[in-house]
Amino acid sequence: MSLVRSRIIPFAVHVGLWGRWRKHPLVAKAAFRTVLQLDPEHSLAKRELRKLAPRREGDLKRVRYVILGTTGTCNASCIHCPTGKAETAHNPRTPMPMEIFRKIVDGIVDHALPVDGQVAFGLFGDGLVDPLVVERATYLRERLPDVELSVNSNGAAFNKAKHSVLRELASSMSLHCESLIPEVYDDLMRPLRAERVFPKYEEMLETFPGMVHVSVPISRKNLGEAAAIRDWFLSRGAIRVEFDPLISRCAEDRSLFNSLALKPQRLRCGGDIADDLIVDCDGTVLACCQDFQRLEPIGNLAQESFEETLTSLARNTLRKQMEQQRHGERTTCSRCFADLRTPNFPFDAAA
Repeated sequence: MSLVRSRIIPFAVHVGLWGRWRKHPLVAKAAFRTVLQLDPEHSLAKRELRKLAPRREGDLKRVRYVILGTTGTCNASCIHCPTGKAETAHNPRTPMPMEIFRKIVDGIVDHALPVDGQVAFGLFGDGLVDPLVVERATYLRERLPDVELSVNSNGAAFNKAKHSVLRELASSMSLHCESLIPEVYDDLMRPLRAERVFPKYEEMLETFPGMVHVSVPISRKNLGEAAAIRDWFLSRGAIRVEFDPLISRCAEDRSLFNSLALKPQRLRCGGDIADDLIVDCDGTVLACCQDFQRLEPIGNLAQESFEETLTSLARNTLRKQMEQQRHGERTTCSRCFADLRTPNFPFDAAA
């Protein structure tokens, strides 16, 4: 490739992605066509032009977020989480078969679907517990080089020798932490132990500079240390620390949740939740990532095609129920409560 082409192509790709993001389709199309004139086999430009082409009636339009249970196993059973407890004992604990994983990725590619948000590895299991996490990230990056990839983990399973390659494959590492006080951490994130996990935090921050996003679910047990948690991670190179409102996770018995939450209220999603693609490790497609008991599946990719999953009657019914505020018709939605994200959450939430 000539020096001129090697400089023009990356610039044109940047302009094209900027044009799509800022909703200037003519700019985006012109930029990607320039790329293909210089490199006719450029896969990203081909995909982007297909995404920008007019959609026919009945075509799949988009997906918002793709959340994949790449494994059903989590090494923690946090006190407010159903994972590892009797109510989720029926859930599979195995890694997602690569056949199902490739079916999802290939479906997005074949239908030229825009992914507005990101692809996340980790639903009810830990993304780094998955023995195939590197193989999956490699395949995703080859097929969808423009899509944001987040690997969700509590950090306990991090192995630098095995996982450092994700630095070149993932867009971010999403780290779940509920406390930096050992006795509080050991209580909230059972059976994990602070003395074993905290050194992993340091390793991950060093291995993934500028890539670690920290998620801190806020409860009455850790509210007082929220600022200290943020400062600790940011001072060590975390790109962002986000405080997340506690969610009831569709639990039938909310007594424990109510004791931990600040000021919980009913949570009601809109119709765009039907644009999310949420798939557990055995191919079960769910309406919501909070359906830990898998009470209301809306598809199964082990049995149906990718297109059938995204155009199913169950998904269309979900969209109408949410748009028409008929949440009470769904067991999971009727049980869904959460603290609300206030402008300065959590510091103004408990006032």
